Amino acid sequence: MVKNIFILEEHLNKNKIDLFSYSHVRTYHACRPTNIEDYMKQGIKSINKKTVLQEAIQRMKSDDVSESEIREQFLQDWKDFDDIHKQVWLALNKDVFFEGAGHYLIYGSEFINALAMKIGCRYILKNVGLPTIFQCDVPIGEISPSQIFDLENMIENGYISDLTIAVHEVLPEDISDYWHPVEEIDDPYYYGLKYKANYHKLVAAGYYSSKIVQETDGSEDYEVN
Repeated sequence: MVKNIFILEEHLNKNKIDLFSYSHVRTYHACRPTNIEDYMKQGIKSINKKTVLQEAIQRMKSDDVSESEIREQFLQDWKDFDDIHKQVWLALNKDVFFEGAGHYLIYGSEFINALAMKIGCRYILKNVGLPTIFQCDVPIGEISPSQIFDLENMIENGYISDLTIAVHEVLPEDISDYWHPVEEIDDPYYYGLKYKANYHKLVAAGYYSSKIVQETDGSEDYEVN
């Protein structure tokens, strides 16, 4: 099957959009995975109680934060966490991750981010995982008709900065690329503060990506492809 992918950047000045005439929609997912290969082999999945609790403990447990603190706050927050927010959220415009939604690249999961804020250890999340944007070509059949109609209407009316969809999962074969941003990112929680990933520090902490290669000139700098 030949893919016919709708790419937002190619349709910014169109008056009429028919997403049903495409086989896929190009979208982007920002996060801080601790293991890139897990995403490439298993895809991007909706969060569930067991896995997100394990991840919260893995990312936040430290000399300053006990596992019992994490579990207690987690159980309180999970009860109020709506099912719609447990899905995989994807943006059609990757620029949003640098212009208002940088927290996904800086701190990772929105649920764990909020959990860490309540416990008082959000700063820890900056040291865990690699800031990553996954490029996902989502089959049109995986997107609900109501979301498709909303997207068409917003694009036709010029509202392109915050276009998102929610799906149950992104299959591995629908992840077409990924990269690690080197740009400065606005931190939405601290006005005027910029974040720039220190990949040398993150790699030294044990986080690996084939797209981060140590330069061979004897320096400790890393080249991010």
